[in-house]
Amino acid sequence: MSTPAASPAITEAGRRRILGAFFVARGSIGVGYLAGFIVLTIAGKELSGHAELAGWPAAISMVGRAIGPPPIARAMEVFGRRPAIAGSYALGAVGAATAALAVAAGLFWLLLVGSLLMGVARAGGDMSRYVAAEIYEPSRRGRAIGIVVWGGTAGAIGGPLLGGYAQELAGAGGLSPLAGPWFAAAGLLLFSALVTWAFVRPDPRDVADPTPEAAPADGEPTDLRGVLRDRRVQLGILAILTGQGVMTLIMVVIPLHLDSYADLGEAVPVAMTAHVAGMFALAPLTGRLVDLLGPRPMVLIGSVLLMLASALAAFDAGVGTVLPAMFLLGYGWNACFVAGSTMLARGVPLNVRARIQGRVEVLIGVVGVFSSAASGSLLAFGSGMGWLGAAGLISALLLLVALGWERSATRAAAGA
Repeated sequence: MSTPAASPAITEAGRRRILGAFFVARGSIGVGYLAGFIVLTIAGKELSGHAELAGWPAAISMVGRAIGPPPIARAMEVFGRRPAIAGSYALGAVGAATAALAVAAGLFWLLLVGSLLMGVARAGGDMSRYVAAEIYEPSRRGRAIGIVVWGGTAGAIGGPLLGGYAQELAGAGGLSPLAGPWFAAAGLLLFSALVTWAFVRPDPRDVADPTPEAAPADGEPTDLRGVLRDRRVQLGILAILTGQGVMTLIMVVIPLHLDSYADLGEAVPVAMTAHVAGMFALAPLTGRLVDLLGPRPMVLIGSVLLMLASALAAFDAGVGTVLPAMFLLGYGWNACFVAGSTMLARGVPLNVRARIQGRVEVLIGVVGVFSSAASGSLLAFGSGMGWLGAAGLISALLLLVALGWERSATRAAAGA
């Protein structure tokens, strides 16, 4: 296969090496992050001595996930993609080790510090999908993003397994069992940093295609504000945020909802497995479909699946509707996430690419926080899943309307 003229300094073998490094690193931090996350609220309760503070470490981790992207994006522009991503992983390793020490010492405030740094590392892992896409021409960027997102499957499967084993190992060694997963997470994050530093060469910034998929017309602004006025970019951002909002809104309360029924509590692991499978397992297929069909059809598919999942969840008919709803919810998110990310990777010039992508990652964190907070209230207010399903349905429908508006505006501009 020939190397595109837009990036002559990198070979096809170099692309595969960099993409493989990002995939391995993303999978490793996913395993480590989830291994620590499953004991986070338990550690928060034990260290604080108050059940009402149990969720603070998780909330602080989300704060780190939300505030991390801008400085990471700035570091990408100043120092390069490789040092910025590897540095975020190294910072996360420090955070995980800090959390382990906090558990060993019984210091709640130190656990919060570690959780914050872990959240920043999570942001770096999520942003690596954009960097992987930069080394490919626009027609192959969806596939690259899908492969990096696919790395999250390793975290979903390996995180709980590693967490349980690490707790047993720490207990056998005379440490608090809750410290074990965090020590394991520190090792995996350090491994991810080393893999990124060693194998992401040359730096993707130096070989990236500097132009968007469609070059700006003469006189068209290419600064930050000008690019954000591009309807394609707006649709990509909206697709990512809508998928995140609808997914979080319904997903976070499903365990609580099922557990409230005596005969459905055992279905929680099955429901979450179905959801995670929808989110990550088919990501490479989604990336290929984005490259083959284009991002817009996948946004359409994603919005329809989110609407269907919301409708099924609203029926509240037990496992018969919850399980398919959770899978469709996960894959609807996946389609919107991969397609929207590809639109940003394709449609933004190199000079502002990292800044725009960093701001979008902040918005993802903010949407996740607000959706999580709203979900419990809607569940309690509606005494069931009805209001949550309606909110998800309306949000996905608005994305569908935005897709039609963007398409008609693009056609009108082309015919002008």
